[in-house]
Amino acid sequence: MQVEASGDGTTTTARRRSIAAWTVAAASIALMSMSFVIKVAFDAVFSADDTALIVPGLLGGAAFAVIGALIASRTGNVVGWVFLGIAASFAIALPPQNWVDAALNEQRALPFLGVANRLSQWPFFACLGLLPAIFFLYPTGALPSERWRMPWRVYLSALVVTVVGFAVLPFRWREIEGVVVTNPVGVQPLESILGVLLASAGVLLVVSAFVALASLIVRARGAASDERQQIRWLGTVGRVGGLLFLLTFLVGAMSGNRGTGLLLAAANVLLVLLVITVVVGIPAATAVAIFRFRLYDLDLVIKKTVVFAVVVALVVAIGGVVAVLVASGILPSLYDTPPLFMFLGLAYGLAAIPLYRLAKRIADRVVFGGRATPYEVLTEFSERVGETFDADDVLPRMAAVLGEATGADRATVWLQVGAELRPTTTWPVDADEAGVPADAVDVLHRGEKLGALSVSMPPNDPMNSSKERLVRDLASQAGLVLRNVRLIEDLRASRQRLVAAQDEERRKLERNLHDGAQQQLVALAVQLKLARTMIDHEPAKAGSLLESLQGAAGDALEELRDLARGIYPPLLADKGLAAALESEASSADVRLVRSNGHLTFTVHDDGRGFDRDAMSFGTGLQGMIDRLDAVGGDLHVVSAPGAGTTVTGQVPARERPAGEERTP
Repeated sequence: MQVEASGDGTTTTARRRSIAAWTVAAASIALMSMSFVIKVAFDAVFSADDTALIVPGLLGGAAFAVIGALIASRTGNVVGWVFLGIAASFAIALPPQNWVDAALNEQRALPFLGVANRLSQWPFFACLGLLPAIFFLYPTGALPSERWRMPWRVYLSALVVTVVGFAVLPFRWREIEGVVVTNPVGVQPLESILGVLLASAGVLLVVSAFVALASLIVRARGAASDERQQIRWLGTVGRVGGLLFLLTFLVGAMSGNRGTGLLLAAANVLLVLLVITVVVGIPAATAVAIFRFRLYDLDLVIKKTVVFAVVVALVVAIGGVVAVLVASGILPSLYDTPPLFMFLGLAYGLAAIPLYRLAKRIADRVVFGGRATPYEVLTEFSERVGETFDADDVLPRMAAVLGEATGADRATVWLQVGAELRPTTTWPVDADEAGVPADAVDVLHRGEKLGALSVSMPPNDPMNSSKERLVRDLASQAGLVLRNVRLIEDLRASRQRLVAAQDEERRKLERNLHDGAQQQLVALAVQLKLARTMIDHEPAKAGSLLESLQGAAGDALEELRDLARGIYPPLLADKGLAAALESEASSADVRLVRSNGHLTFTVHDDGRGFDRDAMSFGTGLQGMIDRLDAVGGDLHVVSAPGAGTTVTGQVPARERPAGEERTP
C-alpha cells in the first residue's frame, strides 16, 4: 500500500514512526518469549532463584513494549520511546542471562557463552538506568521547567557512563568444561578507573531516581486538574518503589553484616516486591492514566486493540471448547467426520459478526466505562434535538445529554441575552449554578455568540482533553438550536408586548371613555331632561340652556374624535397618508435606499416630536419593531420635543436574478 505524504511529510513521518515503534515492541516480546523457552528447555522454570519474578517480569516487559508502542506510534512522545527502550534493553539482556544461567546450572560449555555473558550485562543496566527518565519526562515528554535541566544532564551522564563502562569492562569468567569466557572488547588498562567511575555513576543514578520522583511531584502540584490525575498514579508507584528500595537496601545491609536467615529472607521478599512494583506498577499506572484519564488521547487506538484482542480470545476460546469436546469423546474426530468439520467451519463464519459486535461492546466498556462513545453521544444529541421544536423541552434534553455524556455533576446551557449570559436550564433540575464558569464553551452560529455550555466535573473524574473535545463538538452542533430557541423566545416576548400594549390601550380607552366622553354625555342627558321640563314654564331659560348644551355636545364630539384619532387617525383612514402627514408637521421626507443586500427606509418630519426618555413606544412603533425583527431587520427612532421625529428602518432585500421579471 502506498502512502501519499502531505506537503510537510507529516503522513510519511507518522507511518515510519508507527512501523518503527511496533517493530521494536514485537521484537522485544519475541525475545522475552525466547527467554521463557530457554527456561522451559533447561527445566529451570521452578528451580531457578528468580522463579517468583518470571511471570511479573515477562508481563511487565510486554506491557512496557505495548504501551510504549501505543504512545510512540500515536504521538511521538519521548515517554513512549523511553518505554520501548526499557522493553528492548530488558528483552536483549534476558535470553543471554538465561543462557548463561543454564550453562552454570548444567556445568557444561554451551555455544556463544562469551556473547551471551556480554549481552546480559550492559543492556540490563541500560534497562534499569532508563527508569528515572520516565519520572523526569512524564507525561509531556519534556522537563517540568528549566531548573531541572542540570539534574537531567547529571542523570544522562551517569547513565552513559554506566552503560558504556559495563560494555568495555574487562572480565575473566570462570572456566566451564575447559571454556574461559572473557570480554573481547574489554579495555584492560581502564579496569581500575572503570571500577571507580561505575561506582560513582551507580550512586548518581540512585540519587537521580529520587530527584526524578521529586520533579514529578513538583510537576503535579503546578499541573491542571486532568494532568494532575494522570500524574497521581505514577507518583504513587514512585513513592512506593522508593520506600521499598530504601527498606531493601537497609535490610540487605543488615543481613550482610549479621548473616541471619530471617533478615536475608526479608531482604529477598522486599526485593521481589520492589521489582514487581517497578516492572508492573509503572506500565499499570500509565495504562490507568490512558484508560481513565484519556492520556495522549489514545481512546480509539486502544479500542481497536481491545476489539482485536477480544475477537482473538473469543475465537480461541470457542476453538478450545471444541478441542476439549473432541478430546473427551463427546464430539467425534473432525477428520473422521468431514460433514461435522464443514458444519463447524460454517458456524465459525456465521459467528464472526456477532463476535465482532460483542467485542466492540466489551471494548467500549473498557475504554469509555459506563458512558456512551463520543460518536453515540453526538448521534443521540442530533436525534434528541431533532425530535422536538418546543424550547421548553429541547434545552433540558440538551443539558441532560451533555451531563450524561461527560459524567458531570452538573451541566448548564447558557443563553446570550444582550451582553449577558443567562442560565436557561441545568441538569439535574435541582442543581444550582452560581455563575458562568471560566471554562464554559461558547456556542457560535454564523460568527455570532448565542450562548455557552458548561459542565462541573466530580473531583474523582475531572475534565480532560477528550471530554473537553466532546463538549466543544456538542457546542458546535448546538448553534442552530440556540438560534431557534432565541427566535422563539423573541417571538414570545413580542407577542407578550403586543398583548400587554393592547391591554394597556384598552384600559386607557376605557378610562378615557369613562372619565371623558361618558361623563360629558351623562351631563348632557341630565341637562336635556332639565331643559325639557323648562320649555313649558320658562321658555327663555330653556332656550339659553339648549344653546349651552349645543356647545357641550360639540365638546363631547371633539373629545370622541380625539379619542378615535389616538386609536387610528381618522384623517389617515379618510384622506390618506399625505393629508395625515400635513396635519402633524409642515414637512415630511420619506426615503428608500437599496444597497449591500438591504433596503433602508427613513421617515423624517419637523413636527412636535416627543421625549423618548419620558414616553414609551405605543403599539404602532413597537409593532413596527417586532415585525422588522421577525424578518431580520431593525428600527431606530430619534425624536425630541420641538425637533421633529426621524424613524429609520432596515430589512434584508433579496437581489432579483438577472432575467427575472418583476411581479406586477
